[in-house]
Amino acid sequence: MARLTATDAVGRPGAAVLKAGQTVRSTAVGHPMATSFLTAFVIRTLAGTGITLVRGYLFPDEPQYVALGRLAASGRLTPSYQVNGQTGESLFHEAAAFMWPLTVLFRLFGAHVLVASLWAALFGALTAALVALLVGQLLTPPWAVAAGLAVAVFPSQVVWSSVVLRESMVWAGLGGVATGIAFLARAARWQPFAAAALLVGGSLLELAYLRDWVFLAAAWATALAVWLFRPARPAAVRSVCLALCLFVPVVQGLGLAGISYVHKNTNLAYERDVLSLGAKSAFAHPKLVRAPPPTNGHVSTPHRPRPQKGHAQTSTPTTLVSVPRDIGLPGEDLVLQNSSLTGDLRALPGGLVAFLLRPFPGQHGHGLSYDLAALEELLYYPLYLLAALGLVAYRRRRDVLAFPLLVAILIGGIAAESEGNLGSAFRHRDQLLWVVVLLATLGAHFVFSRWRSSGARLEDTAEGARPDRRRSLAEPRC
Repeated sequence: MARLTATDAVGRPGAAVLKAGQTVRSTAVGHPMATSFLTAFVIRTLAGTGITLVRGYLFPDEPQYVALGRLAASGRLTPSYQVNGQTGESLFHEAAAFMWPLTVLFRLFGAHVLVASLWAALFGALTAALVALLVGQLLTPPWAVAAGLAVAVFPSQVVWSSVVLRESMVWAGLGGVATGIAFLARAARWQPFAAAALLVGGSLLELAYLRDWVFLAAAWATALAVWLFRPARPAAVRSVCLALCLFVPVVQGLGLAGISYVHKNTNLAYERDVLSLGAKSAFAHPKLVRAPPPTNGHVSTPHRPRPQKGHAQTSTPTTLVSVPRDIGLPGEDLVLQNSSLTGDLRALPGGLVAFLLRPFPGQHGHGLSYDLAALEELLYYPLYLLAALGLVAYRRRRDVLAFPLLVAILIGGIAAESEGNLGSAFRHRDQLLWVVVLLATLGAHFVFSRWRSSGARLEDTAEGARPDRRRSLAEPRC
């Protein structure tokens, strides 16, 4: 008896640990959003703290955000403050959804880099939670946790949301619109309908003061998505989403449905060429020619050297830009041809490949960050395959998948036409990772279900082929 008691006493701690582990596991699986959010926020807090202590800043844009927030917090942000030829006030206005709360945080806790990085980390964690919520609309909680954790630990997601950049807030805004539309699809009463409409409208307004072209893609996708499914209140839902698409851009000064912004930014070739000038990882280096004498179609930059006589006139509209001295024509302004429909169509396939697939894993030689980005592609490629499979398998769930699919198509198309180098393209691609993970989780679930069902069929077949030994023994022998 004494021996049994001792054995029982020794076994109790192990049982207690096992029970505690099961409790933690069941709690984590039972609360996918909380699990994803807390995991992502802890990882980003540790990463942001380490980056701040070791490097201070990791990317060139970070000091700009911190300086703007510090000046605004102290009331010294005036039109005289300029960054790269643009006034600080206009830069502050472009990212107002990120900068205004950051200014308040700087006033409360001081203008520290870590405060700003934690503000970005908050939205990186929120993105992981929203992905878990969207997957939970279609699959069981364990799959929702898996999707949220995939976003929480994805390398580039951790990096971009652990530094002072607005990227994570853009991701969360897109996820918020997708969540609101999914809720609108099944809103049977006015209370959830109003809450979902506010979520969609608030998320769109946030995007309007973060990144114009992503906001327009989200607004257009919102208006289109509700026509691909039949929500509980089709007329009300479609009217609200159409109104948001039409009038939220007016608030930001982009015109009705963003028409004014689109009209001012039709020269996509110019955008591609400017972003590629001087970039080591350019999609394709533009053809550089010496600037001809000014014509009515030219727009010259300040301090442009007077061109020499004898240069031929050109009839094609061109734009003059000043470029660094290390890309071919020292100290000269260069001519960039304006966009044409043919040129834009030719640039689309290469732009899509560069935006979605490059840098390829075998490409090296542009520095450590380039090599790390190429290494991460090994994670993207299988996710793309699973995402395609998940889209096909769950194509009938348009209430949840319509907006993510449409916004991914629009953002990918715009980026393919306007991006010029892999640096900005790789960073902007993370705006679509939540869509890829959402669809890839559905694809993984489909593969797992088919594998499990095929295993069950094989087991049933084996059981049917195996003779019943008890029955054969009971039968009389001849």
